[in-house]
Amino acid sequence: MWRFACLLIGYGFGNVLFADIVARLRARTSIFELGNGNPGMANTARSLGKNAALACLAGDILKSVAAVLVCCLLFPDEVASLVRGWACVGATLGHDFPVWHGFKGGKGVTTLSSAIVLIDWRGALVAALVAAATIFLSGYLSIAAVAAAGAFAVWTAVMLPREALVLAGFILALALMGQWTNLRGIGDGTAKRDFSR
Repeated sequence: MWRFACLLIGYGFGNVLFADIVARLRARTSIFELGNGNPGMANTARSLGKNAALACLAGDILKSVAAVLVCCLLFPDEVASLVRGWACVGATLGHDFPVWHGFKGGKGVTTLSSAIVLIDWRGALVAALVAAATIFLSGYLSIAAVAAAGAFAVWTAVMLPREALVLAGFILALALMGQWTNLRGIGDGTAKRDFSR
């Protein structure tokens, strides 16, 4: 029951799309009307600049942390890392599928990254190293995001309890869903590299 409650609380916080708030404050329009229409940090950076993107990043981290704090206060007797993980998965679901925007939202990179860090910081370090190596070798952020989630799943399978692996599976699935369009573009050669070597 507490797991569902954490997902629901996280989902509520995840529905707050800070990219849209920043866009409405800075440009008097919705982020869905700017650039590629994605309510995330990358589109915010391209459309509104670095400072707006940093504000978006901070907000997306904040909503994950807020969801975690509420859930930890409500369920102090449960395993803290699992409470944090379920809350962040819920926040990612809210970010990716906000009820107020027809369940069409962002890719959840920041909220998923928050989940990885809050479940196990050691696994997060492994995921970050894999992501950095993938960016260096491929030049694509989308591949790096999925590779990081995959690396965390492997780490979790070896080092953490079974329920953490379930969370890692959700994280990997959400990463794949969020990046699927970009991955298809990479596969058919239509996507541009984010970084050139």
